[in-house]
Amino acid sequence: MSHLPRERDFDVLIFGASGYTGERVARTLSKWSMPGGAWETVRWAIAGRSQKKLDGMLGGLASPPTGVVIADTSDEASLRAMSARTHVLMNATGPYRFYGEAVVSACIATTTDYCDLCGEPEFIDRCQLKHSDAARTAGVLVVHACAFDSVPADLGTLFTAMQFPPPALCAHADMYHVVSVEGNPPGASGHATTFRAAVHGFGGAGETRAQRKALLAKLEEEAPGSSRPPPLLGPKLKVAAGPAWQKALARYSFLFPGADVAVVRTSQRTLARQPRRAGEPYLTPQFGASFTVASARSAAMVALAGALFNALSGSGWGRALLLRQPALFTLGAFSDEGPSEERLAATSWKSVFFGRGWSDATPDRPPSTSFDRAATVLVSGPEPGYIATALMFLSMARFIKEERRRLPIVGGVFTPGGLVGSGGAAAITALVDALRAVGIRFEVEEALHATDDSRTQLGVWGPPAAARSKL
Repeated sequence: MSHLPRERDFDVLIFGASGYTGERVARTLSKWSMPGGAWETVRWAIAGRSQKKLDGMLGGLASPPTGVVIADTSDEASLRAMSARTHVLMNATGPYRFYGEAVVSACIATTTDYCDLCGEPEFIDRCQLKHSDAARTAGVLVVHACAFDSVPADLGTLFTAMQFPPPALCAHADMYHVVSVEGNPPGASGHATTFRAAVHGFGGAGETRAQRKALLAKLEEEAPGSSRPPPLLGPKLKVAAGPAWQKALARYSFLFPGADVAVVRTSQRTLARQPRRAGEPYLTPQFGASFTVASARSAAMVALAGALFNALSGSGWGRALLLRQPALFTLGAFSDEGPSEERLAATSWKSVFFGRGWSDATPDRPPSTSFDRAATVLVSGPEPGYIATALMFLSMARFIKEERRRLPIVGGVFTPGGLVGSGGAAAITALVDALRAVGIRFEVEEALHATDDSRTQLGVWGPPAAARSKL
């Protein structure tokens, strides 16, 4: 069915607004909705299960919401009544593996578009497996991972690929997250809810693999070949597990343990099923995701914490320990209190994309020669987990509300790149411009240029002697 305009009380509604991240999103939107703000015409609501908590938030908002709505994930009728009042429901209630599916079902039932902060591959796969057909029939967009997991990775890959206009072609997009903190502010870097979602995710790895197998079988049954990713062009992109010294960054890298790779692959499966747009760049290069630290001491601490997490997350008693003591087992990186305001203000991030490919190629007939073109792209902004996340989440909700007409897709379950990329360069540029307008920067650090393809030195413990003074 077509997605027809509907009369609703609100443009967007933030469900879970009294939670740590949800409140940050609500504060940001309250500033946007002020006269002269980024979205001054928006009609918006906050929602949750506690009237007392929601009322308590109001004094901390720059401008009041249009409405306050009470709903509970255990009460289907309340979820449907809530979702029926808004054009887009922004779900900030996690972990999504426990609390998300009922909200998705309510939105589909009331033909309400949905987006969330989910960085949980299990939940994304589950929704694609169980709800994509119903969402498509209802003309509802369900869009996951609309935050630091994984807008920078997903949209950054598309933006990198766009720096290779035909006949050039981007075959690799190799991404490195870099987080910087000025001084030594107090507090953790993240809230324990994020860490606990990761613990549950590792605990359910077997279930996730089985579910993904079922999802891929379903896709293959619907359209032969659609379960497979786009073909690998050029040599296979290898990402070092770490610690690995990255000469171009003068930092140590580790394989990123978050959802970025799973999300980008999901988006690329979506895009591979779409007809290619004549004259537009190839949008599905091989993708790699790493995070970086600045010193050998930090690299050793990350390696230690990672080994401990892997050992404990493999058993029930170990996961129970991790869930009870997030601050202890993350060396203070995550806590139930979350980051202090001082730490949030002192933190910034950038994601560096090294794009590599050819000056003259097509995906049907890639050259057998080495890459001869490269470009470097930066996606950056303020503190990523909460400040930048709020900006990205709201920008995605607004794009869904206002820019549907750019997309050939009527409904279904998507990740950001799959949704936006389906609209080609025009839709990608529209979202990039919207993000830039609120403080998320997309920059070309090095425009497309000839390369000898010798950028990086992987798998080395410690930098070359001449580079050690940079640490």
